[in-house]
Amino acid sequence: MNKMKIAFLNLCHTDPEIVARSARKLTGHDCLDMYVHVDLKSAMGPFQEALSGLMRVYLVQERAKVYWGGFNAIKATVAMLRQALESPREYDYFAILQNLDYPTRSNEDIIGFFEANTGKEFIRGCPIARTKDWHYARKYKIYNDRDDDFYLTKHSKPRMYMRYGHMMLKSIGTVCSNGVIVENGQSYELYYGDAKWAVTRELAAYLVDFYDSHPRFNRIMEHIQFPDEEYFHTIVHNSPYKYRCLKYDEPAERWLVNWRNFHYYDYPREISVLTEKDFERIMADGAIFARKVKTGVSDALLDMIDLATQP
Repeated sequence: MNKMKIAFLNLCHTDPEIVARSARKLTGHDCLDMYVHVDLKSAMGPFQEALSGLMRVYLVQERAKVYWGGFNAIKATVAMLRQALESPREYDYFAILQNLDYPTRSNEDIIGFFEANTGKEFIRGCPIARTKDWHYARKYKIYNDRDDDFYLTKHSKPRMYMRYGHMMLKSIGTVCSNGVIVENGQSYELYYGDAKWAVTRELAAYLVDFYDSHPRFNRIMEHIQFPDEEYFHTIVHNSPYKYRCLKYDEPAERWLVNWRNFHYYDYPREISVLTEKDFERIMADGAIFARKVKTGVSDALLDMIDLATQP
């Protein structure tokens, strides 16, 4: 029996050493590959150097400038899915990672995790259409525009006020939105969830086809807050694929940590950088990846994980 093949799709912009360490560990098994999208705003050289010599690690050719909270993260993810789908390796699963993630189980255990759940989709979704909770409603009622360099530099107060004023004026057209996108007679109620997910080959192809064939859906999603936490989840949970999800039709519940798929992370106010003091909790959790780790901060933790998960 052939083992399941898995493509890990890694959205990266910093810390090439962590990316290489994760890739080196995962691709130690010949059924696991990694595709790396390097943010077009970041220099490719350090990633090429860190990843050089690693088998089955592929730099994605179609790069986008990815901004925090912007739609270009969707473009980058679709580019990774597209390139991996075209590979003759014919992967069974496609798993999204985000730069500072690290595997917390052995490669055999990771493969076993997906084999034990063959055919299931790991993309949970929280329904947020028509919500009365402003925490979620603001995601689509306030016009968002983050796919440029504006937030990367400091600006004078007048310029900041002009930017926010522009967004508020644009929000006149979105404030009455109920979180339902209609295109070609089909309604898509918005869902929210973790930007790190994994899907079968069939669903991966469906997501790419949907992106290519739904321009109105894409235009509206361009101005949703944090579309990487809503775009793919909305597509899946408005389709028959939702019944293949590990969980579906879950009631709304605040905070991202409630919607994680296969990652461990601490999220008191923002996602914490993990260190060796978190080792026991990480290993007891049962997740197959941890987020987030950094070179020079998490080194001891990664050494402990590697020792605990060595073949």
